[in-house]
Amino acid sequence: MEEQIKKIYEKQKNGRIRMIRNVLLIYAALICVVSIFKGNPFPHQETVLFFDVKQPGWVTTDPWLLWICVVVDLIAGIFILIRDILRDFSKIDRILSQQCDAEKYSEMLEELVKYGKSLDYHGFQKSVMLIAESKYVVALIINGQLQKAEEYIKNEWEGKREGRSWQQVMTNLELSKKYQEKDAAGYSATLEKAGKVFQKNPLFMAKNLMLKGEDEAAVRLLENDTEKLPYYEVTRRFLLGVCYYRIGKEEQGKECMEYVIGHGNTLKCKEEAEKYVTV
Repeated sequence: MEEQIKKIYEKQKNGRIRMIRNVLLIYAALICVVSIFKGNPFPHQETVLFFDVKQPGWVTTDPWLLWICVVVDLIAGIFILIRDILRDFSKIDRILSQQCDAEKYSEMLEELVKYGKSLDYHGFQKSVMLIAESKYVVALIINGQLQKAEEYIKNEWEGKREGRSWQQVMTNLELSKKYQEKDAAGYSATLEKAGKVFQKNPLFMAKNLMLKGEDEAAVRLLENDTEKLPYYEVTRRFLLGVCYYRIGKEEQGKECMEYVIGHGNTLKCKEEAEKYVTV
């Protein structure tokens, strides 16, 4: 784990140099592509009917093409940088999304944040740490460590407060607290202000219905939902199982809980599912 963490940060130590190199290469490639269609980009001499004629080049005649190349170049350079960082995090995210190992996921991110904070940032190392800390807080929430997540946000958060990541993490925490407290009105109000990322998620919507006592509506929503990733499917089955038990369909509820127990690994809902089955 330690080597993997160091490798992620080390990769971004020279991130700015790599980005400048990529930008220059992409810019040169774009100039070449445009030149295929527009000819020589720079002022030059051409022989026309035995006479030397000075041609301005498309950089002079069509300078707007040059600016388009600049914009496309910058977008491509930033995209490559973000893609590289997110690719490293996607390998870590699989611990949760594919293996449903919430404890290992949280431990990995905690070490990633700790190591990041010990560095004298170079390149884009701080960007790695800021992404790690938002994921770490979400991991704490998933593990039911809401107080620890709240304390981190309050005392240790290094990212921009009121930024997009901060707002999403705060919304996630607030929804989790309201659901734990069985505060139907508070959960509904928070979800209403949360934005489309949360409002279009069937799992959050199902919890909203469950808190209101609309279990049959939640069942219909969850039954029509399809989740490709194991973590979300386990969560869906758990919520569906709870609803089945509440409306008296214990056989279907037991099937859902057995699925959660079999695939939940270290997810908190696995412990809850075991309580239903052993009763």
